[in-house]
Amino acid sequence: MQKHKLIALVLLFLYWLCPAQVPSFEPTGGNTLWMTKSGEEYLQRLLQDIDAARTTIEMEYYWFDADKAGNLVRNALVKKAQEGVRVRILVDNFITPGSPEWFFDRMRREGVQVEYVHNLEKMCPGQAVASYFGFRDHRKIVVIDGRTAYTGGINFNNQTIYVWKDTQVRIEGPAAGQMRALFEQGWADLAGGTAAPEIPVEPVGTAVVQAWGSVSRDTTLTRLYVQKLSEAKEYFYLQTPYFGPPPQVLEALKDAAARGVDVRLLFPEKCDWGFMNALTADFIPELIAAGIRVFKFNGVYDHSKLFVTDDRLACCGTVNLDGRSFHINWEDTLLFYDRESALEVKESFLNVQEQSTEMDASYPQAKGISKAWRKFLRKIYRIL
Repeated sequence: MQKHKLIALVLLFLYWLCPAQVPSFEPTGGNTLWMTKSGEEYLQRLLQDIDAARTTIEMEYYWFDADKAGNLVRNALVKKAQEGVRVRILVDNFITPGSPEWFFDRMRREGVQVEYVHNLEKMCPGQAVASYFGFRDHRKIVVIDGRTAYTGGINFNNQTIYVWKDTQVRIEGPAAGQMRALFEQGWADLAGGTAAPEIPVEPVGTAVVQAWGSVSRDTTLTRLYVQKLSEAKEYFYLQTPYFGPPPQVLEALKDAAARGVDVRLLFPEKCDWGFMNALTADFIPELIAAGIRVFKFNGVYDHSKLFVTDDRLACCGTVNLDGRSFHINWEDTLLFYDRESALEVKESFLNVQEQSTEMDASYPQAKGISKAWRKFLRKIYRIL
């Protein structure tokens, strides 16, 4: 028994010795932008782009089921692979019951390169330990011909395509090359693959976009959110399906409200993980007391992850406002540094807000729970 504990400690130490290096990017102009909250609209546009692909299709995806939605994507990818397009997929296959082995094996036999994030044969020992302790590749990246890219919260399964609301964004231009660099990083670090040559991308529009990626154990996302909150002057609107932020981000939200910034948070009425409902509910009285407006959306489950501030900056990607996204998972997001894009995200937020209920000071505060006990419970929820 002691020997097994020692081996586990050694493997955990090795994990800390082999961190991934995520590329960083500067904001780049020359992009066009398209955004939707409809899974079916996203799927239709994506299938059109896949059909038009000429050289490469690259995907790094969290959830890819063998259902109606998944098979539509699978069939489109197989068709292009058989036409000679190089199709590479990096998929997080851990505890995804809708993704049986035969589904991906069939894709491999038909010419698609498929690699698993949790492939123990290709991981270093430390990554294997990290996987055991809950690491997930939560990214949702699609890049076509190196020039067109997608990201957002929508997975390839019937629930997120046909039932939920979510936000997905499509970009064309140099920022698509940044998303491709994130894919190549995942392909190399998680699947042991060889990075493909860079594809030059010409400007095609006017939007200024910056891709942003994160990996386990870094502080990238915490710094990003704290910085953007500290820069907000008029408003900061944030929509997330899960709320259990790092302490630094929670304090930055309250500090912004204290400066007079109009801070609004928008959650679903109920999320798909029960314990997250309890964690979010625990924060709400504290947020309201700090002057933050809190809304709960009453309609179909909205899985969107976005923020917008001061009509000048917006963000959309895979990042939830919880400890898993900020510290454990690999994530990706896009920042839009232009008024037109910011106003589009703002309009989306306000449309959902109109269908939501605002929480007020009458929201029930948990009784009989000390500050120390609440802090302990929050840690347990975050571990979950």
